[in-house]
Amino acid sequence: MLFGRTLQLPCDIIFRRSSDTRSSPNEYLNNLEARLESVHAFARERIKLASERMKTRYDSGATGHHFKEGDQVWMYNPKRRRGLSPKLQQNWEGPYTIVKKLNDVIYRIQRLPNAKPKVIRINRLTPYWATDPSTM
Repeated sequence: MLFGRTLQLPCDIIFRRSSDTRSSPNEYLNNLEARLESVHAFARERIKLASERMKTRYDSGATGHHFKEGDQVWMYNPKRRRGLSPKLQQNWEGPYTIVKKLNDVIYRIQRLPNAKPKVIRINRLTPYWATDPSTM
């Protein structure tokens, strides 16, 4: 697959088979092009199959809550801000509102009515609960 042909071993070179016939450069080029096309088609098919399997496995780990449109959620944002210890930073932002469920694991959320919506995976969302500062 790497060179577009079957590799020759040293014994193949020493004991050259008489059945090998030389072809014209045009025939060789046409044969090489056909072989490379079939190899590329095979590789594309295998890559597509592998990516579908990886997506299925990754999505199977996205378990937890299922939200409806209009639900309030917290969004996990691990981005660190300068000047403040990571221990003191809040990783969960919110409340965000679920605008639309795009599929089983992808949601479109929005913080304010006129803010730009974000597309987020379900593993970065958790149900919103109001925090009461007087109980802390």
